[in-house]
Amino acid sequence: MRPLRSRWSALAPLLALAALAACTPSSDPSSNGGAAADPVTTGQDAPAEIEGVENFYGEYGDYVTVMAAIQSGEITAEDLEHPFVAQQDHVDVATGWNGQPPVYDLKPPVGGNHLSAWQTCTGSVYGAPLVDGHAVHSMEHGAVWLTYDPELVEPAAVEALALLIQNRDYSLMSPYPGQGVAVSLQSWGNRYQTDDPADQAIESYLDEYVLNDRFNPEAMATCAGGVNTTIEDQ
Repeated sequence: MRPLRSRWSALAPLLALAALAACTPSSDPSSNGGAAADPVTTGQDAPAEIEGVENFYGEYGDYVTVMAAIQSGEITAEDLEHPFVAQQDHVDVATGWNGQPPVYDLKPPVGGNHLSAWQTCTGSVYGAPLVDGHAVHSMEHGAVWLTYDPELVEPAAVEALALLIQNRDYSLMSPYPGQGVAVSLQSWGNRYQTDDPADQAIESYLDEYVLNDRFNPEAMATCAGGVNTTIEDQ
């Protein structure tokens, strides 16, 4: 993440494009507080429709559009139903940080303030849970984070899921005990959850949301060179 002022400068051309698009995404709520992702055109690549994808941008639909609305003064991040889609501070460099990693309302999280080091996400498969704040930073770079509940997914299915991640840059995978669903895929502001580890939509989500321009807060940011540690290494 870059400092806030420099981010606005870098985003300016993209925000202007989004404002000119003047689109109005769907805001139909889902049972989990999100809205089904709506492939409206904002001058960015629209993801293919995948039934069951939750979108947390509300009426704005995507990161580009919501940030344009914030920059124009139409709304503030705090006014959003899910403010985390526009919260990108590094908590561990803030004055008065208490040394504790950020805690998220959604588990696994799909965005929000995070730690300054990202989790390496170059098709990376981790055998133990990650620190959420590192993985959230990876999603800020455009990555998709696949998590699975080890109590709900058999070892053979874990190996099959790993094959979808390995050699796919800007993706990472780790167990997430207690998440309550077999498999969860999250990218910045969106997620897809399923009880079927063989669900074909898992690969479709990866194809559509890895580095998707509409939901990528830090275009051109790397997934290499991050931390490779897990909670077990702390």
